[in-house]
Amino acid sequence: MTDARQARDMKDTLTVLNYLQERHPFCSDPSLRSISTGVHAHPSVNVDKAKAVGNTILVSMDGQTTAEYTFKKRDQAITMSTKSSVKIDGEAVQMDLQLLFQRLTIAAKASQDLASVFKYELCSHPSALFDISLLLRQPQKPVLADAIWALHTPDLLGVTGHVQYVLDGGALVQRIPWTRGSTYKDICKLYSEYVTRKYGEAVVVFDGYQGTSTKDMTHRRRAGGRVGATVTMDEYMPVTMNKDEFLANNTNKQQFINMLSGHLQKKNCQTYHAPGDADLLIVQKAVESATTTNTVLIGDDTDLLILLIYHANLKSHNLFFTPEPKKSTKKPRVWNIKAVKQQLGPSVCTHILFIHAIAGCDTTSRVYGIGKGAPLKKFTTSSEFREQATVFDTQSASTAEVVSAGENALLCLYNGKPGEGLDSLRHKRFCEKVATSTSHVQPQSLPPTSAAAKYHSLRVYYQVQQWKEP
Repeated sequence: MTDARQARDMKDTLTVLNYLQERHPFCSDPSLRSISTGVHAHPSVNVDKAKAVGNTILVSMDGQTTAEYTFKKRDQAITMSTKSSVKIDGEAVQMDLQLLFQRLTIAAKASQDLASVFKYELCSHPSALFDISLLLRQPQKPVLADAIWALHTPDLLGVTGHVQYVLDGGALVQRIPWTRGSTYKDICKLYSEYVTRKYGEAVVVFDGYQGTSTKDMTHRRRAGGRVGATVTMDEYMPVTMNKDEFLANNTNKQQFINMLSGHLQKKNCQTYHAPGDADLLIVQKAVESATTTNTVLIGDDTDLLILLIYHANLKSHNLFFTPEPKKSTKKPRVWNIKAVKQQLGPSVCTHILFIHAIAGCDTTSRVYGIGKGAPLKKFTTSSEFREQATVFDTQSASTAEVVSAGENALLCLYNGKPGEGLDSLRHKRFCEKVATSTSHVQPQSLPPTSAAAKYHSLRVYYQVQQWKEP
């Protein structure tokens, strides 16, 4: 066990001991209660006798078939978190106390003043856009790809003949397992042999990890809290760290990419390095290659698909996008980008960057309750939504124009009325949910506030303009 782990375990142990010392769990009071809040359990709570409750249920099942037996709610163990009950005409009725409070709130005489409250978050962070860890809500990018695929007629011929391959270097680095004890030169040799065996003299484009990037929050999420120690490496040094831990350190990752790039160049592969996120550069190299020969971009990221749809030239050679084949995938999707553009139509392709970013990508938050396919569908059915999309496509749009267009676009996605305003819609949806729901309303289930939508809109605009870069 390392010294760092021992220190962490000791810190955790002391935290638990301090918590218990403050709350005195081992006292003479035999009642069942929560040591964190001090609230005593109702006499009906029997979760401490869960084993006896379970045995009773098992006994009641004896001699019955599965079709005959019905589990009854009254037989289950009752926890302190079970909804409280009130007696009406001698009958116990289960009640969610928070829901009861919310219903009394909207029924009170002062409820006409309640609307003004909904311009605030009602919690410590913008929960419709950020999760509890204060990271942007993780996007569901493959859903948009699925929605586009449903509109796309697959190219039955697929990729044929001689093609130039362009590879996403970030996905390539993650693809091959490392053997502990091998040297870094051995690892680079594995990569270069893999690339040349499958893709010949490919073009490989790598992300950059020096300085800040709009994708830093996504990198933090993917690292899962791991931060490996910095390694001063050379080719003949043996690998002693876990691959994921090594690559969680940006300095290590940049050093390895630089070393791998040199090995690939010796195999006549072309390598390019973006200063930050490489998605746009990858697509630019693929589009550039397609001007002279049929080209295949190998990648797994939906961002690459969206950028290809936007930037591809219909007058060029064939341009395909396909993921790296996996053993678990019987038949990977092969996207003929020119055919996709023709089937989506010029209007959708012109605004596909906004359609992707407004509902969440690696640099903008997923909007809680709005699926990735919703903006694509809304764009085809709503002239109001299409009007807002044009603002994000305009390079000279002012901040006020972007903020207004972003709020109106979100109103469309939530099926609000034009000019209603997100704060008013939040109040309206709260009242609707409280009146019909069987449990209390969570803040994230409401539309974002106008204040939160402002910064979401600015992030979307910034990302769209970055992706549009010629």
